[in-house]
Formats: sequence, structure tokens, C-alpha cells
Amino acid sequence: MIIDCDCHFFPRDAFEHMSDSLRERAPRLVYSAENVLVDIEFPGRPEQVPGTTPNSPPGSGARYVGMSDMGRRVADYVELGIERQMMLPQFTGWWSYLIEPELGTAMAHSYNVAAASLAAEQAGTIHPVALVALQDVDGAVAELEWAHVNGFRAAVLDHTFPVREHPYGTPTATHRETWPFFAKCEELGVPVYFHAVQHGHRMVNLMNYQVDGMDLFTPSEPQMNLVAMITSGLLDRYPRLQVVHAELGAGRIRPMAEALDDRYHKLEGDYEGADGFNAITRRKLGSNTEQLVEPETIAEKNEHAPSHYFRENFSWTIETEEPALADGVAYLGAKRFLFATDYPHDDPGGSMKFRDVELLAADDRFTEDQKEQMRWRNAAALFGVAI
Repeated sequence: MIIDCDCHFFPRDAFEHMSDSLRERAPRLVYSAENVLVDIEFPGRPEQVPGTTPNSPPGSGARYVGMSDMGRRVADYVELGIERQMMLPQFTGWWSYLIEPELGTAMAHSYNVAAASLAAEQAGTIHPVALVALQDVDGAVAELEWAHVNGFRAAVLDHTFPVREHPYGTPTATHRETWPFFAKCEELGVPVYFHAVQHGHRMVNLMNYQVDGMDLFTPSEPQMNLVAMITSGLLDRYPRLQVVHAELGAGRIRPMAEALDDRYHKLEGDYEGADGFNAITRRKLGSNTEQLVEPETIAEKNEHAPSHYFRENFSWTIETEEPALADGVAYLGAKRFLFATDYPHDDPGGSMKFRDVELLAADDRFTEDQKEQMRWRNAAALFGVAI
């Protein structure tokens, strides 16, 4: 048994389950005579933000007919020997939290209706992951409740949260206005995927990245969101919340966890250097310096060392060709890793999608029990999938 825990699909009827007025503003899928998705026209697309570089549609993987043709997709998976799929949306070129909330909520629900129909047609093999418009938190909570009732096993979010007032985005976990959604996920036992949505309104578009080459130095945006889940207190507030990091890379796990633990144990909240109190003091109540953020934000947040959350709350999709995967498994154990192909994407994370099964089978760094955990046991337990 193999469960693919990161793959993408674009139902042809993704936006046909909307009111007429909203459907007029929804994306329109354009296909070639060969049934390949070639473009996405979007009358309701948010206004372009100066200085950002959103990717153009239709996005990575569109040249594969299996992006939108379920028959072709099923045939590909039979050939690969993969029995189950955790099916995520194809995001590129249309999805963004900058979409007007009413329209975004309607689009997310329409996509989910189409995905639920596909799951019913492919009973027991397709497990859709719910799309929610987090720019409308109440609507996202309602959509999650609907999705849970209708058999969805997880929901997917972007790791950055751009809004019109701050369009370059900050980590999603930082935005406490979104926390009711995480509360509902914990209540319902629904894991949350964090997956890159290439809307272009990312922190890497800020000029200090572009001019000074800060992308060579600073953490990636998924890493910043991961840390924010810990340092914001989100996982202390919702300790049973389960989070899947897609395509983050196993090579980052141990160095990040150990560096965070080291900093956590050495943190001195009242240190005053030659230039006065440093920024660390804002984490500590009772400091003599002026606070930069609200008291509830200043207070110490982490009930445990950061590595605790790596072991108790986080799971990771794997790239079977990645050399550092063995180090990640040695550090956290195999139970925190999920098999994935990133089908049908062409990006580095999906370039081996037709060889992932054989690569894992031939990898002598793992025991057969560890391989079985990664192939299906972990996913079955995490998502509540009956085998």
C-alpha cells in the first residue's frame, strides 16, 4: 500500500458550483485540443501589487493531461503502484488571499464540491484536501465544517498571509485573527497542510531581497511560518493540532530544530548591550525598555523547547531522492514522514514523480518497517484513512 500525500489536480468543473453573479468573476480554464490546461482567465483577479511577481497560469505540471483528466491520472497511478492520493488543489496562477473575500470563499467551496464529486467517483482512492479562503476566517471555518462532514481528511493553507494593507505577506501563523480556524481544525481533528501558493505576494519580493540578495541569507518563508507557529504560542494554544509541511526539505529539519533549541535555552530576556536593550527584551514582561508589541504578544510563549513541536505536531512530505532524508528520519523517527510525488508538477520537488516509488524501495538506508511507515502507515493514522 502507498498513499501519495502531496499531489495536485484541477477539476474541469472547479468553478461551476457558484452563483451566476460570482461565477462571472471566477477563473475560466482554457484547454488545448490535446486536453492540456494552457491558460486561466480570471476576471476577478486581484489588482496587481507593484513590485510583486506572481507566476503566470497555468503553472507547473499543466502539460500533463493527468492534471485535469482523472482517467489519465488513475492510469498513471496504477503504473506507479500508488493506491491512494491525498489530492490538493493546483494553485498557480489564480489562488491568493488577496481575492475579494466573498468571491474567494465561493471559489474555494466550488472547488471543494468538484473535488468531493471526484472522490465519490473514485471511492476509496481519492482523498481530497479542502481549500479555504482564509481572508474570510468565518467563511473558512464554515467551509472546514462542511468539508469535514463531507469526508475531507485535511485542509490546506499558504504559509504566507498577504492582505491588501500588507501585500507582501507575513507568516500565516503570526496573524491571530486566523487562529479560530486553527482552533476548529484541532476540534475536528483535521490536519493542516502548509503548501506554497505561488501568488507572488511574498516577502522575497521586498526590495531588500531584490537589491541586497537577502534570499542567500535569510530563512525561507516556509521556515519563518514554521517558527512562527512555535514562537507565537499557536501550538501551545492548540497542542493537538497536526501540521503537514509540504516540500520543505528534510535537510532543514535537524539543523533548524537544534538551532532553535539552542537559542531557546540560552535566551536572556533582560540583556542590555552597549547600545541599550536588544530586541530580545520584547519577549520578556517587566523589562525596563519600551515595548514594541502588545503585552500578550510579549509574554513568553513556548511551554516546551522547539524540538518538542517538531516531534509532536509536525509531519513532513518526503522527496525520496533527497540525500538528507535519512538524517531527518534518524532525528525524528520515520513516523513523522509521508510519501509524496508532487504529481504532476515539474518543479524540483516533483521532477522525480515517476521514480519516487522505486527510489524508496531501493533505498538501503531505511528498514522495511520504516519504508512502510512512510509509504502508508503514517498517513493512514494521521488522516484517519481506513485501509
